[in-house]
Amino acid sequence: MRPMYDMLLAASGRQSCHMPGHKGKAPFGPVDMYALDTTELPLTDDLYAPERGVAEAQRLYAKAVGAARTLFLTNGSTTGNHVMLQLYAREGDTVLLPRNAHMSAVNGCIMGGLKVRWLPVSMTEDGLCYMKEADIIAAMDAHPEAKTVFLTRPDFYGCVLPLERIAQAAHARGMRLVVDEAHGAHFPWTEGMKSAGACGADAWVQSVHKTLPGLTGAAVLHLAHGEDHTRALTLTRREQSSSPNFVMLMSIDDARAYMEEGGADNLSAVAEAVTEVRGKLPALGYRDAHEGWRDTGLAFDPTRLVIDAPQGGKALAAAFRQHGVDAEMYDQRRVVFIMSAMDDPADVRKLATILEEIPPAAAEITVLPMLESIPQRALEVREAAMADCERVPLQDCLGRIVTASAGLYPPGIPLICPGEVVSGEILARLMYAKNQERFGVEGDTLLCVKL
Repeated sequence: MRPMYDMLLAASGRQSCHMPGHKGKAPFGPVDMYALDTTELPLTDDLYAPERGVAEAQRLYAKAVGAARTLFLTNGSTTGNHVMLQLYAREGDTVLLPRNAHMSAVNGCIMGGLKVRWLPVSMTEDGLCYMKEADIIAAMDAHPEAKTVFLTRPDFYGCVLPLERIAQAAHARGMRLVVDEAHGAHFPWTEGMKSAGACGADAWVQSVHKTLPGLTGAAVLHLAHGEDHTRALTLTRREQSSSPNFVMLMSIDDARAYMEEGGADNLSAVAEAVTEVRGKLPALGYRDAHEGWRDTGLAFDPTRLVIDAPQGGKALAAAFRQHGVDAEMYDQRRVVFIMSAMDDPADVRKLATILEEIPPAAAEITVLPMLESIPQRALEVREAAMADCERVPLQDCLGRIVTASAGLYPPGIPLICPGEVVSGEILARLMYAKNQERFGVEGDTLLCVKL
């Protein structure tokens, strides 16, 4: 029996509008992965002391994206987030973190012993959580001791925070700007888009497997300053296996080569096809979600299709699945499709044809407002995460200090993070939600500091 093979085979052969960005196709044709999988040998290389293929591949990637140095990662952008947070801040230092950061960012602060001060998140009437430039700069002024400002752009919805003035403000205050650009690996080859480095970031991480044809887990960490390479490499070696997967590393190099040898042209054609689909949505009873967010000051990834569904995101995603199309994600109101240079523009256009067969039906959709304020902090994140803990029934958690993040998905932003105190408002939201709508809640319990 081969249950993993059987599972993966059953999931293949459908139209993929989700990651990984290779969409089930090798950019330079099929290869025998087992024949190429090997280890550090005189004829290969060492990821942590590269001299041959790895060194040249990293040099070519850095040149392609305008970085001083690039490091290949085999544990996704999670590794990059950990490294960036510990690159400029040392144990006991303060970092500014957005409330909607990926959980790996909080874990990076726990591992590095960093103090977290939260950047506030705004919300549109239809539930989009986003950052405002003015709020970020105000937080820098409120915390002049901070060493690093950590931001996420773009988000799952393809919303892109302008960074130029934020980078200038951070540097003027002696702070470093690092960016989780996991969903923006294609930006260097996307017309009208600039990667974080081009906007002034000191370090930025990109998931090659999300929007470029890399294997799952493949990512790159870019450095704007060559002198940061030694510490970044030391931290990377601490975070990753000493036996990196060379086939995955090859897929990073292949992704860059593919984009330089024609992939960028196809990506442009895919973006045009996405634009065509957007233009047809109103006549079909749907709406381009990006259009409703124009007044936020954000820019939008032209390859990311986000459809606002009157019947709700879950119902529309299920209807697409019945037509053989798998979306990346859905929330109460929307469905998100990830496109890449490996998509066929004709297949992208077919999404509009499928929508013609899915008549919209009005449904009552409730969007919970943001919390009135960030919860009270009783302990730093590392203190809480390392404390003795116990599982506490939700109904008994009022006033308790949690040791792990918990919240609702969507939007996926923690209601409460390690070291914070459970309030009545937080408790009500967690108890009201269904189990599949929550994260960090197991069996109607929260992990709390042991009394």
